This record gives sequence, structure tokens and C-alpha cells, in this order.
Amino acid sequence: MNRALFAVSFIGFATSLFVRVIDPVVPQISADFGIPAADVALLATAFALPFAFVQPLLGPLGDSVGKTKMIMFGISLLAISTLVGAFAPNFTVLLVSRIIAGAATGAIFPAGLAFVADSADVEKRQVLLARYVTAALTGNLGGAWIGGIIADLTNWRGVLITASCCGAGAFLVGLWGFRHIKNNHGPRFDLAFAASTYRRIFSNPRAKFCFLGVLLEGTAIHGLMPFIAVLLHQSGEARASIAGFVIAAFAIGGAALGLFISGILRRLGSRGMMIVGALLTACMLCAAALRLEWQYESVIFFFMGIGFYMMHNCFQLAVSEIAPVSRGSAMSLHACFFFIGQATGPLFYYWGFAHLGIVATLFVAAATILFTGVMGAQTLFPRTKSASS
Repeated sequence: MNRALFAVSFIGFATSLFVRVIDPVVPQISADFGIPAADVALLATAFALPFAFVQPLLGPLGDSVGKTKMIMFGISLLAISTLVGAFAPNFTVLLVSRIIAGAATGAIFPAGLAFVADSADVEKRQVLLARYVTAALTGNLGGAWIGGIIADLTNWRGVLITASCCGAGAFLVGLWGFRHIKNNHGPRFDLAFAASTYRRIFSNPRAKFCFLGVLLEGTAIHGLMPFIAVLLHQSGEARASIAGFVIAAFAIGGAALGLFISGILRRLGSRGMMIVGALLTACMLCAAALRLEWQYESVIFFFMGIGFYMMHNCFQLAVSEIAPVSRGSAMSLHACFFFIGQATGPLFYYWGFAHLGIVATLFVAAATILFTGVMGAQTLFPRTKSASS
């Protein structure tokens, strides 16, 4: 099982390279194809929407055919579609490749979360989930930071070729790590099975708060990421490596949380961790409105990453307990709503920056995050239950 957990974590790391790989090179793609940078930033929506929309089918399918099979199919399709995007002759082909990559990623992350959750009792699950997320965040770091460096040395096409090679390597690791894993097949997949599974999930009153929470998280935080390079470029910083470093600082903060989460949980509990995380994230969004030099922006996004993943880890724990017998489907719905947020987030910032201005838009995002954290703490970790735990 340790070999399988390593494999699923490594695949989660490699997959994360693909999620943020476009963000630091938005200005380069804009110049190459002659398209406004703000429009190119909406490639994040093209990636996130199919990720979200395939979840209602892939969740029950993973519970039916086996989670590791879903993971292996997803990583192979992801590597191929990204390689196609690297040689795109026009923006339309690149757009379609990102749509396919988003759908492929949708087969990996939720199945990986569910696989990890199945591997531990609830007492140890939150720590294992945090470590899995830490591996994914390290991939985010590489996808943004190293991708920016590669873009400065070559171009955005070199970044996608490198990411595709990493995906091929992850596929090989999966073949090695999953070879002794027996997939516990559930009922044969059909629409009736899927419908009954989702009825079971939504019969839990906590479900609507879990899914609303991650949707708002994705909108307010991850919707901002595609615009970081654009905002830095407007401030006179054109290097993709710098934009990648600022984006990576967010992932570094989340990874740092994974190292200390056990102590934080003992001190604050899940309820306290969610509230403190919301406060920290909201404060950092307000600080980002100051438009400081990139060195200070990096510090802001580092602490934003800590705060965000303090919240997000708690939502993951709550989702894993909504319907234990359909955990793969519950995690897929979690990913569905989270990536709907990531898809609508760039649209929110696109409209907000154009009509409200940068400061007002970031303040609205901060208020949204604060509401999300307090709502999650009150509904998912009531004071009486957190005290008893």
C-alpha cells in the first residue's frame, strides 16, 4: 500500500504541473497569436469547465470500475493532449487541447483523493489527505515557477512539451505502483446507479455546505491566478519566471502547511483552522490590492496559500465523510464544484477588473472568502461536535 500511495501522490504531483502551466506564459501566448492577454487568461476557464462537467459521470464510474484504472486513463490522455497543444498552429487548437486536458485531469484528482481516503481511518485521514495535497501543490509550484523559467529560456511551447514528458513519466510510475492493487469493483455503471449515488450524497444535509464552500473558494482564489502574469506585466515586470515564482509562492505556502498540519490541528481543531485560514486568506487578498513589487507579492501569496489550504483541507475532510460507501462520487462532486469555481473565477475577475477596478474586485473576493470560512466552520464543524472530537 505504501508503494501505491507513493504512486498516487507522484501522479498527483505530475498532474498539478498541467493545471497552472499556462498561467505564467499568458503574455507570451498573447504575443504569439495576437490575442489580448485578458482573453488568453480565459484558457483557465477552458481547462476548468470540462474538469467540472465530467465529474458527475466519472465519480460513479470510478466507484464502479476502480479508482486506479481511472487515474491511469486520465494521466495518459493528459500527457497526449498537452503534447498536441505544444504544437498548436493556432489558438483554436490550443484551446481544444486545454479542454481535453481539463477533462483528463478530472479523471485523476478526485479518484486520487478517494483512493487516499479509502486507505486510512478517519483519525489519520486528514493528515494523509494533506500530504496528498502537498504533493499536488509541489506540482503546482513546478508548473508555475519552473514553467516560467523554461518559458524565458525557450517559449511557451517548450513548457508544454516538458509538462507532457512529466506526464509520461508519471504514467510509468503508476504502472509500477498500482500493479499489486486490486480494484474493488462496485455495481455495474449505468445512469440509474449514478442517480442513486448522488441521491445518497445529497441526502446528507452537510453536502450543500461542502460543495458551496469549495465553489466559492475556487472562484475567489484560483480565479485570480491566470491574471497574476497580466497584472505584473502591466506593472512593468515582463519575465515569465517572475510571474511563475509569485504563483508558486501560493503553492509553497500550501506545502508548508502540510508539514505542520498535525500540530495546527491539535492546537486549533478543524473548526478553528477553518476560521483562521479564512481570516488569513482574506487579509492577503486585501494586501494584494496594494500592487506592491513582486518580492512583496510573493510573500503575500505565500501566506495566502497557507490560509487557503487551512480552509480547503477542512472541506476535504468533511466531503470524505458525507457518504463513505460512495466516497469516489463524493470526491468527484467536490472537484466538480471546486472547478466550476475555478472556471467562473476568471470570468469574475475579467469583469471585475474591467468594471469595478482591481481594488474593489479583490475586496469583494476577500469578503467572499471570509464568509466561506465562517459558514464552513459553523455548518460542518459545530462547536459541540468539535469539542467532542
